[in-house]
Amino acid sequence: MKINSKCKCVDLDLLNRNEFYGHFVFTSLEQSEGTTIGNMLRRALLSNLYGFRITGVRVAGINNEFTPLEGVREDLLEIILNLKEIIIYDQNNTGQACYGLLKAQGPAIITAGALTLPNGIKVLNPSTHLLTISDESVIELAIKIEYGKSYILAKNQKLEGATDFIPIDSNFAPVLKVNSYIKPLPQDVENTNEELHLEIFTNGTLLPHQALIQARNMIGYMLSTITNMEFPCFDYKEIEKEKPIKKDRVSINTTLDSDKRIKKTIGKLNKETIQVGETELKSEKEEIEIGEKREKQEKINISKKSTPEERLLKRVTDMESGSLKGLGLSNRIIKALNKVNINFTWDLMEYPSPNLITIEGLGPKSVEEIKNKLTLFYEPPTD
Repeated sequence: MKINSKCKCVDLDLLNRNEFYGHFVFTSLEQSEGTTIGNMLRRALLSNLYGFRITGVRVAGINNEFTPLEGVREDLLEIILNLKEIIIYDQNNTGQACYGLLKAQGPAIITAGALTLPNGIKVLNPSTHLLTISDESVIELAIKIEYGKSYILAKNQKLEGATDFIPIDSNFAPVLKVNSYIKPLPQDVENTNEELHLEIFTNGTLLPHQALIQARNMIGYMLSTITNMEFPCFDYKEIEKEKPIKKDRVSINTTLDSDKRIKKTIGKLNKETIQVGETELKSEKEEIEIGEKREKQEKINISKKSTPEERLLKRVTDMESGSLKGLGLSNRIIKALNKVNINFTWDLMEYPSPNLITIEGLGPKSVEEIKNKLTLFYEPPTD
């Protein structure tokens, strides 16, 4: 019996200003499928989603994190810990590194909202405490903000193009926590089907359903990179198996050569069997020659075309950049989509497909082209 599985959101809530909660249910899964899907999605949500974080800090007149700051109550180590708590949101979705500045004079209590950032870069928790200036001293610091994934330690930060910056630990993951559990379907009498419950907590840079969509797409791209599967161990075993067979054939041939009765049997062979053997040999030679010609032609065609790895790398790059041009859409269709604030690939994925026909400038042929391009975008590249 064919089972149609689906995912639905049963709860979406704002727990606080920087914590969103989403509860999703995957229904009609076969036994053990829920555990497999839940583990894959949980690891992708926690480790493979991209985000913006502060990766380095530079304070005027300070060369290392152990130097005291004049007029500041906190030391630099405590300021770095406060910087790690700042949540930064990129409204432009550019994914490019940028810098922020802070210049303040005391006495004052400085928070994250005092940072000067480029257009489109926003601090989601501006009330986060940074430092306290106890006198009339002036403090100047600069921060570097980068795009990345997972958790990167300070010793592994590259900080390219940033001089005199002190690296800090960065947790780029927009997902704070993921809970998953399995429940049997109440209407299933045989208890062969189940449903997966997934609870996602995000920091506000991504909504829970957006994080789930990105994790699903990321799993598909990671699996599509496995294009070649080689098993040299099996070839070795086959060679080992053939060795005793060859020895047996040699021993058999020696015994047959020594037997005089073989000559009598060879002389009694029918001419018809000999002719059949010759025709079979000819047909085998023709098949071998045709196969060699095909292999040569395939090698020539492969050398002219790009490799599957190159096509996959280009597709993954287009997915991360979010460019609509990466789908191969025409400029007319892209302009029509931009009028309704569909500027990136993930915006188009989240837009309801039945509503595409209502967009001004899109006809039935244009909608069909968009659907075909999205379908090809998910398919892994083939040879």
